[in-house]
Amino acid sequence: MIETSRFLVPSSDYQKWLQVRASGVTATAVSKAVTPAGFREIAHQMKHPRAIPDNDYMRFGREQEQSLMEKLGERFELEANDWLIARDDSERKWQMATPDGLSPDHGLIAEVKTTGKDWGEWRFVPGHYQRQVQWQLYVTGAQSCVFGWMLRENKNGTMVPGWPGPKYVVVERDEALIERLVEVAHNLYRELPLASS
Repeated sequence: MIETSRFLVPSSDYQKWLQVRASGVTATAVSKAVTPAGFREIAHQMKHPRAIPDNDYMRFGREQEQSLMEKLGERFELEANDWLIARDDSERKWQMATPDGLSPDHGLIAEVKTTGKDWGEWRFVPGHYQRQVQWQLYVTGAQSCVFGWMLRENKNGTMVPGWPGPKYVVVERDEALIERLVEVAHNLYRELPLASS
């Protein structure tokens, strides 16, 4: 179980969520920073923070998230989550993630996406999302993640769901990848203005 003190702030308190999130390393940041170019990009963003850009694709994803989580919740014992969660001790509060869903015992998490390309019947999880999920598993201490996705289609200039519910795959912990991500995260954390002051 995740202790109550590790639930930092809900994304519904958006400005506060952004502020707290900027004080640490998140799944989105660490998943991108594994390559040298990605690391430089994220380190620059940490030193020169700006508002998270928004677009129609992101808005569509947010609009679909509740429905996708409800459908996954019918199959798995999961509830929607919008809390930014910290790692399990005070020295690692800077290690953060906001999984889209949590089981009651917090042993299972969920992440949902909308996509313009179906990742197929082989249940392929793109590499950057695989890294994002592994960081979330590390931060929460969960053993596995239900990764769900739904195709979006453009109908007469409007984005609509490509099918009624998400396809999904259960992703297990990959300790070797997690170890690599933790190393990347420590390097990123040293780039934070607060960490170097």
